[in-house]
Amino acid sequence: MFKNKWLKLSLSLLAAVLLGGLAQAQEGHQHHQHGGVPDMDADGKRLASYQVKHDMDEATLQALRDKIALYRGMTDMELNLNMSAMGPNYEWYASDLEQRGDIGVLILSHGVGQNSDRMMVAALDPVSSRWPTAVGFGMAMMRSDHLQSAVDDLQARGVSTIILVPNGTTTPYNSLTRQWKYIFDMEDQQATYLEVPKVTADANFVMASHFGDHELITEILYDNAKEVSKTPANEVLILVGHGPEDTADNGPDLAILQVHVDRIAAKNEFADVKIINLQDDAIPAIRESNVRKLRRWVKQADKKGQTPIVVSIAAASHGVQTHIRQDLRGLNHVFADKGMSESPKYVAWLESVIENAIAEQQMAASN
Repeated sequence: MFKNKWLKLSLSLLAAVLLGGLAQAQEGHQHHQHGGVPDMDADGKRLASYQVKHDMDEATLQALRDKIALYRGMTDMELNLNMSAMGPNYEWYASDLEQRGDIGVLILSHGVGQNSDRMMVAALDPVSSRWPTAVGFGMAMMRSDHLQSAVDDLQARGVSTIILVPNGTTTPYNSLTRQWKYIFDMEDQQATYLEVPKVTADANFVMASHFGDHELITEILYDNAKEVSKTPANEVLILVGHGPEDTADNGPDLAILQVHVDRIAAKNEFADVKIINLQDDAIPAIRESNVRKLRRWVKQADKKGQTPIVVSIAAASHGVQTHIRQDLRGLNHVFADKGMSESPKYVAWLESVIENAIAEQQMAASN
């Protein structure tokens, strides 16, 4: 999420930032803009470029440091580089533009990159064929216009109830989830990042469930493990999540995800099943502690003659998986790097949480 490995950003990226012009000011912050929301392209994207450049003013830099512990140890240049490496905030409209309906779906996704984002949108086809569907990619740390444009596009197609699906976080215990709730004015939530404009609409917003402890998510993780497994009785399965950056969130998040460990362990196929969050965006000391623990587990299994099978808990492909690969370099292990959205059961999970959210909304409206 915050690209914790900012120290390893390439010199070419540094040069690009230094050569880039100052970004436009908006909402009192000076940051990357494209002169408003871009026109929708033939694929449904409202995006001018995947290349993001930042040259933030002192007030914005300080506001980010006040909100995010990781940024307090960065210089101005490092913080600008980190934000630039994070990628754009943008809308990708997934449904046919002629499709109409009272109920629409807005997938809230972290976003990884052009190819992975395209894979995500393609995986949504069964959902986007049922309901008008848009995807809001990005962390909405400094802007929310991409989410506003997604809502506007859904409303333009007759949508009056919008189901928000948090696809970029595993449980509610996450600063990104809270930022989304702030933007959609839910539960009196305060901004966890910058105080961007809230979405305004003549529509009802309903937040669907996270991945959480859903049984279909267990099945996807199990299937991904079995796909690379050879002798499960002699293998240690390690589930690795991106995890929240705040220590107070990590315990509750892991407690929910532990259910996946318990279900898979109950099959009595693997020698052992474990789970850990990298806390990929936490301050270096916290993340490094988690990496040491993960590496220790992998080494211990290898020393016993067992094969460590590592499975990422992530919807998208090629995101946190890249960091996990780097963290485990030099160790004997097998890595199942598929994103959960590559499984057909991912769509079944999506439809399930959307249908449950619709049912809850209809029940509330009838009372």
